[in-house]
Amino acid sequence: MATIDASANGSATLGNPRVLTQVFDASENNLAQTETAGVLNIPAKCRVLYVFWEVLTVEGAARNFSIGDGTDPDGWLTTTTGNTLANGVANGAYAVLTGASTGGKYYAAADQIDVIADTAGGLTGLKLKVSALIVDF
Repeated sequence: MATIDASANGSATLGNPRVLTQVFDASENNLAQTETAGVLNIPAKCRVLYVFWEVLTVEGAARNFSIGDGTDPDGWLTTTTGNTLANGVANGAYAVLTGASTGGKYYAAADQIDVIADTAGGLTGLKLKVSALIVDF
């Protein structure tokens, strides 16, 4: 029986890995407590592997934010302070390659990565950079 090398026809392609980045400026778009700002548009049929965040300008008061999406408002990052210059990688509920996890979160339908104001007084001065490493399928 012959062995056929189907990989030689050039039809196999790597998904399109890329980083989406947006800066959310609460001084331009104030959020009241529990309000949400969509910061990254996530296309259908892709996997978000990581969400990165960086506080560029502090809030100026003891106020917190979360990062999530349309189905889980703090799925990527549970409440964290907006009043400290800080940054991090957020896996939240979607820890990459641990246990039974498939790594990241697959979005069958388009969605958004959101910033949520968690505390009374909302967000009025925070400037936050949010990035997501995604792979299209």
